[in-house]
Amino acid sequence: MTSNATYNQATSGAEVAAAYKSQVTGRNILITGVSPNGIGSAGLEALAAQSPNLITVTGRSVTKVNESIAQAKAAFPEANIRPLIMDLSSIESVRKAAAEFNATSENLDILINNAGVMTIPTRTLSVDGIEMQFATNHVGHYVFTCLILPKLIAAAKNSPKGATRIINVSSYAHVLNPIRFSDHNWEGREVPEEEKGDADMLLFFQENDVSFTKYTAMGAYGQSKTANALFSVELTRRLYEKYGILSLALHPGAINSNLGRHMTTEQIEYWSTKMTDVMFFKSTDQGTSTTLVAALDPKLNDWEKSVGYYLVDCQFSTPKAWAVDEDFGKRLWTLSEEIVGEKFDY
Repeated sequence: MTSNATYNQATSGAEVAAAYKSQVTGRNILITGVSPNGIGSAGLEALAAQSPNLITVTGRSVTKVNESIAQAKAAFPEANIRPLIMDLSSIESVRKAAAEFNATSENLDILINNAGVMTIPTRTLSVDGIEMQFATNHVGHYVFTCLILPKLIAAAKNSPKGATRIINVSSYAHVLNPIRFSDHNWEGREVPEEEKGDADMLLFFQENDVSFTKYTAMGAYGQSKTANALFSVELTRRLYEKYGILSLALHPGAINSNLGRHMTTEQIEYWSTKMTDVMFFKSTDQGTSTTLVAALDPKLNDWEKSVGYYLVDCQFSTPKAWAVDEDFGKRLWTLSEEIVGEKFDY
């Protein structure tokens, strides 16, 4: 289904962006979660090389966002890059950033929801009382996307069907846990069998408590990554036929980036040794390639449900059923509205 069947785990983001230059030049793109040494920054530089009209980049830290912009501008001085400071774990911050973005004159052709946190060791709640990984990885992106959708809808009116896109960076970690609709906040309630994670995979990822009542760092991370995939399923269901906006999710690969900043020394050693037996560790440039295929490949304009919603190593792949179940996607949207206290009827 993709244009280039030879793209794989070793393909670089720079190569993908250059191949699909016509899908970048003159267009407006937004990337969340951009900081030095991350795949967001690698994607920024790959896209900046291909003459976009504007790239907006978000992050919590003014210093880190500006450092990423400076690095990209050093390589591509003519690139038009605009910072937008946003803490995805705070709904108030997200609303403020969305209002600031909506006040600008440009529409938006491509939204890349890239930001994320991983393996917070103890159950931590956001300022809004939401489990931190779910708050940052899903709820913040959900609110931000819904609030700025009018800019995507406006752009889609002047673009081929499917060329306007919302890309959600999920992870292979979605295999660890479905959405715990009965206890998304990990408050210790019993959940039905369909909401329990994969015990074998959790044990493989060094989570020793598989009771599915107590908080586990990887279980909560897995739930948030399942949410990323289901968000794309529901966005595409709502937007593709009505507005011509396509949403896809992806696993970027195992990457040595700052995403794992909450991991212990023991976990890092484990991932650096045992995990290399089953995973190809990518550079950040290689780590952004699948994101850019999902965002740019013009062949995907003619998307069909049969090819799926989820890419790995630059090609479509089949995730766990719980990550692409349409009913779960609808339920997640409803749950998200309840958490946020606002309905979004697109």
